[in-house]
Amino acid sequence: MEPRILSAYYGLDELPAPANALCGSNVAGQDGLPVAFSVQLNADTVLPEAFAVETASGDLVTPVCATLRPAVEPLELRTVLLVGTFGTPDAQPRAVVVVGGLEDVDGQSLSGLRLDTVTPLEAGPLIVLAERFDADAEGLARECPTGTTQIVQLTWEGGVSGPDGAALGEPQRLAVSILLENGENVTPIALGDDDPDNYVLACIDAASPARSVTVEAGFFHDPGDDPNPVARIQIVPGEF
Repeated sequence: MEPRILSAYYGLDELPAPANALCGSNVAGQDGLPVAFSVQLNADTVLPEAFAVETASGDLVTPVCATLRPAVEPLELRTVLLVGTFGTPDAQPRAVVVVGGLEDVDGQSLSGLRLDTVTPLEAGPLIVLAERFDADAEGLARECPTGTTQIVQLTWEGGVSGPDGAALGEPQRLAVSILLENGENVTPIALGDDDPDNYVLACIDAASPARSVTVEAGFFHDPGDDPNPVARIQIVPGEF
């Protein structure tokens, strides 16, 4: 897959205290901006100085923290949480740039990548990548129930949950529709990987390959409790 920045999401303008554990320093109250890439990243090169966030005034700000946590499972590793002072609700950041040092897992330099669209603070999350895996793919063991034949990993712009931070449940599962190659639309039999990051697994018990996914509006909420708009995206074969 061609290396590019898929999304930059101005998710929170005041990070809660648990964010301190992600960065290993006191970052509570600062801005949180998850940046999703099309490729998996070399964790050793995910450093604050590898990134710059362009503010509403055109200044370039170096984050105080850049981390892959909490999305560090084997098939994740593509979403960087940037933390710093990037703007306000009235003057929001407008771009993210890789200014040097960042590499993908194959050692390819990602320096120079830039995204000039930052999803605003008041917006809800969209899906930026949907990947299809076999049910027994490495890294997905025991994530889905017996009877699952394929798994679609949904990468959202930022972390998602139910309303008010609730665990994902039946309302979220029933809001997801998967179009198969044979033309049938199915609902996942379960949603897996329900932890506080931007990855959700749709567990499917049909044999025909999954081709696209649609999620109804209003069921998946970001950490600021903003609900998702309607989300539609094509599904691609997963790489591992």
